[in-house]
Amino acid sequence: MGYSEFYCQLCGVSFNILFRLPSGEFDLPYDERGRKSAEPAVDETESVNSADEDSIAQDLDFISREEDEDDEPYEYDSDHESTDGMSLDGNDTSASEESSTDVQEDTEMQWYSDWVAKTFDARRSGLEEHIGYYDSPMSGYSLDAISPEQAKGCRTAQFLVHKSTATQPWQSDALHESWEVKGDWFLSGICDGIPSRDVDIPRVWPARNGMEDIEADNELPSYREGGPNGVAMPFHPWCFDIFCRQSKVQFQEINVSGLMMWRNSELDWDVFRSFPRTEEVNRAREQWWNHEDGSEHLVANPLFVPGLPALLRDAVREHIVSDSTSSHEVMKSSQVMKSCYTSRHTGKSDPFYYLPWEIRLLVIDYLCSDSINNLSRASLAFANLPNSVWHKLVRKEMPWLWEAWEESECMHTTLLWSKVSTAEMRSNLRESSHYAQVLMECSYSREDAQEAAVRRFPLPLAEPDEVKLPRANTDWHRVFTQIRLNWENLKGLQNRQRIWRDVEEVVRRIRKLEG
Repeated sequence: MGYSEFYCQLCGVSFNILFRLPSGEFDLPYDERGRKSAEPAVDETESVNSADEDSIAQDLDFISREEDEDDEPYEYDSDHESTDGMSLDGNDTSASEESSTDVQEDTEMQWYSDWVAKTFDARRSGLEEHIGYYDSPMSGYSLDAISPEQAKGCRTAQFLVHKSTATQPWQSDALHESWEVKGDWFLSGICDGIPSRDVDIPRVWPARNGMEDIEADNELPSYREGGPNGVAMPFHPWCFDIFCRQSKVQFQEINVSGLMMWRNSELDWDVFRSFPRTEEVNRAREQWWNHEDGSEHLVANPLFVPGLPALLRDAVREHIVSDSTSSHEVMKSSQVMKSCYTSRHTGKSDPFYYLPWEIRLLVIDYLCSDSINNLSRASLAFANLPNSVWHKLVRKEMPWLWEAWEESECMHTTLLWSKVSTAEMRSNLRESSHYAQVLMECSYSREDAQEAAVRRFPLPLAEPDEVKLPRANTDWHRVFTQIRLNWENLKGLQNRQRIWRDVEEVVRRIRKLEG
């Protein structure tokens, strides 16, 4: 079969995105064990900070219940010195054989080897561990074209899993969404990239309802029993967040049942490939993702868009922005235009000039922004348009700019899965688990220990810098023109527009299925 991968069901883009430096060197991603692909295997527990354990006794959540307990270091403490199984001496053949077996059985990186290991230059040992060299200029997006900040989260995969396939009965937890309680589907944990179909299945963190390894695809495998509900749906957390926003507007709820009804009806590879997407996505979706120069916006974060908050705030005014449709403003605007018209159009006729404002606004309603710009250059009668006209244009031509929505249109908070990376999630789980284990060894109950660990190690969520544009105090002409002028630099906004259109088509198909 060879290397093959599935894609985000909502936007069609790969999870195995790579980046190259200007020199041709390559920034390697983390593998499923949380280490860089070029790193040697290390014990995961080495990342647990011994200072955290040393401070447990001083922690507000911790009260020692066995003061006379031996003060020996724990096995997983970074200061603990193990005396067995750690030697790599040539005479220690059993340890060497065991290490060799572990390497042979470590299949988690085979999928990655299929892709890039053949071109890795191991002689470049002087480089940092997270850098490798790739001989193909298409093996990654250039960091000159898109920054790590812009692309944050592009490799994060998550899945919608049917409750009947869970290894444990579904239970609500600190991470659950309200729709998960009564629905048939739930959100899995997250992972960084995915393995090749012929090698392994994704492993996610946390293992919600016991689901650590997820069987997901864009098609129903012939060997799979149980029908489409047995196959989880893959997506980027940010794509699902955009679906939630549209779903709340269109269905007044997060319509996961409708979403999965659509997915199940199109769980076929040819049907998935035929879904209408941008040409850049269709060109890139080869056996390996084709990191085509100029298409970097496909992997830009649509929720955290560097530069956008400042641009929008710059359009907000302390005073109410005048809407020149008022009688005073209309008269003032007309006088200005008449003066300009007399000085610049002497002897010429402008039929639009004699139209009342109401008629001019009716004309504007039928035009797109490009036509309005052309008209304003051709006729001074349309040179100074009311602020309300630009507000309508923003809402009409930029429906994905939810910063311009009224509060009553959609009450939505960015989902937590879009605010945390897989590495951060795994580190948090490892630290809190280690902390809880220490507490249980000090006579805490499992429940009390876990609650204390959650308080001690909250998830490091990156809150988006969200801007809400007040309708009356916003210069909508500035919003519209500044977004247009800075469009090339706002790669996340470009991707938001692309995903929004894909999700619009998904919503249209859901409506058709639901009748």
